[in-house]
Amino acid sequence: MKYKIAFFVLIILAALSLFGQNPMVPQRYAQQTYPRSGEKFITDQFGVIRMYVNVWGHVNEPGSHLVYDGIDLASLLSMTGGPKTGANMKKVRLYRAEPDENGQLVYVIDMKKFLKSGNRDDFVPLKPNDTIIIKQTIPSYVTSNMGVVSTIMSILYFYSLVQKNI
Repeated sequence: MKYKIAFFVLIILAALSLFGQNPMVPQRYAQQTYPRSGEKFITDQFGVIRMYVNVWGHVNEPGSHLVYDGIDLASLLSMTGGPKTGANMKKVRLYRAEPDENGQLVYVIDMKKFLKSGNRDDFVPLKPNDTIIIKQTIPSYVTSNMGVVSTIMSILYFYSLVQKNI
């Protein structure tokens, strides 16, 4: 009985692979397209033009994101889960893969203005392979690493007690 079921499952898997569907690969990965070398834009199966943009730093989901052409910075940050608490939104840096029409490679964007007013006038249009970096503020960095400082202080205190008793 076991062998009949295993044989039946193998037949189904073989039939599905012959018809172009691999049941071992989820559909979201099977239909995802990746750029060939040198391509800047990708068109998905629905005709939507997409591009890869990199987001680094103090956000919830950093990494390379496949986004639609024309996306703005606020929408991109929403796709990454937004900035983490303690992110320096006053100096968001955008690095171009290639210089734009103005010959500029680096932009510093003050997202605090957007957060206060909702005004998107200072946003720079995103291009393929742009890299956005959001750093952590110094007070947030110190606070998040207080456990390390506390551990070092405890070790030093313990060491001084041992030295006194020797």
